[in-house]
Amino acid sequence: MCPFDARSERRRARRLPIGCQARIKSLLTGDVFYGECVDLSVDGIAIRSACVPQFGERFVVTVRVPSVGVLPSRPFVVEAQVRRCQEVERGKCYDIGMAILRRNS
Repeated sequence: MCPFDARSERRRARRLPIGCQARIKSLLTGDVFYGECVDLSVDGIAIRSACVPQFGERFVVTVRVPSVGVLPSRPFVVEAQVRRCQEVERGKCYDIGMAILRRNS
């Protein structure tokens, strides 16, 4: 079971659904997890993953953005802090909401 759920979250910016592959690396433990970035805004990011983070834990999140035409894409990399976690599929998948602290790319 996911350890917390901040239902009082207030969104200040519009979220855009994107559905791209994501890699999340914990700055606390160094553990690496993979998942899907389900939406993104100027100040937040939501990831679905098997990772069960601690509230306030910080991650480096790398989102693989698909190429457009002949132009190669660069990954979108941010440092983010966990604000909420909700279980989506019992023991297998969690929806993790994070506040973006800074952009690294």
